[in-house]
Amino acid sequence: MKNSMIVFLSAAIVALLFSCNKEEEIPAIESKTFEIEAGNVLGWKYFSFSEDDTISVSDPSVSTEWDLAFQRYRIKTNGGESGKGLGSAANTLQKGQKGFDAVKSVHEDLVFEEDAPLTIAVQQGYETFIVNPVLYTWFTMEQASEGTQIAPSDFVYIVKTASGKYAKVWFRGYYSATNVSGHITIQYKYQPDGSGNLE
Repeated sequence: MKNSMIVFLSAAIVALLFSCNKEEEIPAIESKTFEIEAGNVLGWKYFSFSEDDTISVSDPSVSTEWDLAFQRYRIKTNGGESGKGLGSAANTLQKGQKGFDAVKSVHEDLVFEEDAPLTIAVQQGYETFIVNPVLYTWFTMEQASEGTQIAPSDFVYIVKTASGKYAKVWFRGYYSATNVSGHITIQYKYQPDGSGNLE
């Protein structure tokens, strides 16, 4: 009886250790790149991290299916004055992190901002748009021989999705392979499990 009890306890301990090791194995999330054609100044293109694609949205003011919206270089998150979701964004430069791979998790003290009115310079002067003010820093305007060009910054952002999950996002470009403007390329890692792990 005593030996049976020892064997039973040993097996239980091995099983427990095995299950603990399995729980500690956190699968890496995949880095993806996507180009959004957002050149239409009269409309917005809606993107879903869970779908890894642009989606059609009948009423973006109440839909929680979209996470980011693009119109030229302007970007919305699904939160604040843009939508009913939990969307917002933070610049990881707040924590001194630089580079896409350097951002490995969501720091608890990052300051997230929701969408709000922002007055933006346009060709006719100034106009107010509802956008995410944090994400308006994703680019700079540079003078070139062919005119004003938009160049992406090196900032990496944490985007909170409409459902409150997280993705890290790096805006990589504004022009297509044939140099057409309004084609925003993003590199991102989306964490579907709801945690702040972004490795």
